[in-house]
Amino acid sequence: MAKNDLNTTYGVAAIVIASVVAAACAGEPEIKVVDVPTPPAPVTAVHSLESGETLGDVFGAFGLFGQEMLDVVETIAEYENPRRFRPGTEITFTSRPEEGPLRISLRLDRDRTLHLLASQDGPRPWDARLDSVPVTRDTIVLAGLVDSNLYDAALSGDVDRLAPNELNDVVFRLSQIFAWQIDFWRDIRTDDAYRIIIAREVRPDGTVRSGNVLAAEFRNEDRELVAVRFQPDDEAPVEYYDEEGEALRGQFLLAPLDLARVTSGFNPRRFHPVLRRTRPHLGVDYGAPRGTPVRATGSGRVTRAGPWGGYGNAIEIRHANNLRTRYAHLSGIARGVRAGAQVEQAQVIGYVGATGLATGNHLHYEFLQNGRQVNPARMNFPRAEPVPEELRDEFAAAAEFALSRLRLLPMPGLGTGTTPRRTQD
Repeated sequence: MAKNDLNTTYGVAAIVIASVVAAACAGEPEIKVVDVPTPPAPVTAVHSLESGETLGDVFGAFGLFGQEMLDVVETIAEYENPRRFRPGTEITFTSRPEEGPLRISLRLDRDRTLHLLASQDGPRPWDARLDSVPVTRDTIVLAGLVDSNLYDAALSGDVDRLAPNELNDVVFRLSQIFAWQIDFWRDIRTDDAYRIIIAREVRPDGTVRSGNVLAAEFRNEDRELVAVRFQPDDEAPVEYYDEEGEALRGQFLLAPLDLARVTSGFNPRRFHPVLRRTRPHLGVDYGAPRGTPVRATGSGRVTRAGPWGGYGNAIEIRHANNLRTRYAHLSGIARGVRAGAQVEQAQVIGYVGATGLATGNHLHYEFLQNGRQVNPARMNFPRAEPVPEELRDEFAAAAEFALSRLRLLPMPGLGTGTTPRRTQD
């Protein structure tokens, strides 16, 4: 700094100091510094909805009453029915001590969280924001070579990309898609094989939010079965068809349980284990743990649901063309299933048990035609409608796309050159 500049600076400083001193001496008020207390930091509390507890109970415990509570519930209702919240739902409250909530967050499910922010000057008391977990969309192709059952199959393809326990879902989906062509307990043979292509949505933690089977093939002994997913628009139901556009879905499922084992078949001269005498067994018994869901094999109207002598808790359904099905020894009957109710194919109607004349947990299933029990394994049921003619070109394009990608992975078996890996327990 130059000498003249330095002198100037010192001169200005001297004038300022002199002015302050003069003002003080003249009796002008002193400048006071006032400490403004900092508001307490917000506190966060997480509450899990308990059995029998309502949202009103929770909001009241956190200082919301009357119109304030009503405003919160009405805002939530724009995104989710408040009556649908189940025990375990997490609700997070953020507030300052002695004040009402500034923010409320509700975990609607593992993919969505609803945030409510107290509005300061907006037209509504609460502003809402719905956050969704981001997902990655991908496609995997798997093939399996069956040993004793589908769960023990040796796998090839995108095995390393499977999420934990996703294989169980793959097996379940196969059993659902081919439920009208394959009895997955009696029909499966060693060296049967399958391949399947699945379009998925994967969460950041590696778990799968959703998955759609685009196509599948199953080699069951000397049969080659093909399934292609087709949904012409969002309003139409999803159906699976073979390559020619014929529906896989039939009028009746082959079995009322998923992957259950047959413990006793249809036998007119069977020895009854409880009565200790020969007595016709006019149905099929499926062994399964207590509580296993039982599905209606066909759509129809319930004619009976409840205690029924030796059947224990049982359900009878009347179908078209003088057909009926019975489901016996149930531990319980699903909500809404009662005489006169309409049920749909594959709907859960009850749960496996051991009521009535039963020695252990199992389902007794009967099929009646014109009032007489018949062997369901010998029935030949019609399929659902094929792809409509006006949608044939659209279906052909979808089938070509899915099957061409699926068939890049060889079907495992002798002479295919594949090296499947055994699944781990």
